[in-house]
Amino acid sequence: MALRINYNFQSDFTHANMLKTEQAMNKSMERLATGFRVNRAADDAAGLYIADQLKTYAVSLDQGTRNAQDGVSIAQIAQGSLSEVYNILNDVKAKAIQAGNTTDANSRGSLQEDINKLVDVISKIFSDTEFNGTSLFDAAATGTFTIQYGGRTGQTLSLKQALATASAGANSGAASSVTIGATAYTINVTTSTDAQLAIRDVDSLIKAVDKLASNYGSKQIELEKIISNNETQRVNTSDAEGRIRNVDFAKEMSEFTKNNILMQSGMSMLAQANQQSQLVLQLLR
Repeated sequence: MALRINYNFQSDFTHANMLKTEQAMNKSMERLATGFRVNRAADDAAGLYIADQLKTYAVSLDQGTRNAQDGVSIAQIAQGSLSEVYNILNDVKAKAIQAGNTTDANSRGSLQEDINKLVDVISKIFSDTEFNGTSLFDAAATGTFTIQYGGRTGQTLSLKQALATASAGANSGAASSVTIGATAYTINVTTSTDAQLAIRDVDSLIKAVDKLASNYGSKQIELEKIISNNETQRVNTSDAEGRIRNVDFAKEMSEFTKNNILMQSGMSMLAQANQQSQLVLQLLR
């Protein structure tokens, strides 16, 4: 057995391993305190890069979903207004049929005035329907709502303004007109012949309004499917990020407990190693 004073290998070796154990304990404590396995690039450089990219994409999908929900709101507002127009047009048709059933010019004049008032309401609905200050129905129909539904360039969907206007007759002798798309529909019941034509034109007008409403309905269905897919992707992407970035508490606590015991046993062994040098004093007595 060799005894030396100037260098105690057992003490130095035990101390060096205690430093490693302390570093491991500190890392475990940091992970347990933050809940993250990766707190900096030095913990897992590749893992941090992938987790950050996944998080960015999940955040983008979340915003894309909110954008798509705005698109659904636009479609719903448009459909709601067109539903009101449809109900009013049914009233207009009833009055046109009533006008076709009378030979009294004064009665037809009164019915025309009623129709003009109803068309004036339709005109107000078309001009007042908006989303966030932008009209959904316009005489020029040049505006477009661009919905950025995804997290990548080009993942957009367009909702165009519809050309829909109405002009009410000024008095009981003037006809009203409603324009949907490129077609103008005149509603005039001041004569028997015109009343017959009005019944036909109102039927066509109702079909045009229904077609416009169905277009918005189709867009809403498309957007709702996109939202559902976005949510599925966002959840799975966030889960993938979590598996890389987040700590497994059960595993990390086991590691911390092991290092804690090693630290305590290392302290005990360091005390024993330091006492070995004192054996030299027994040789010097």
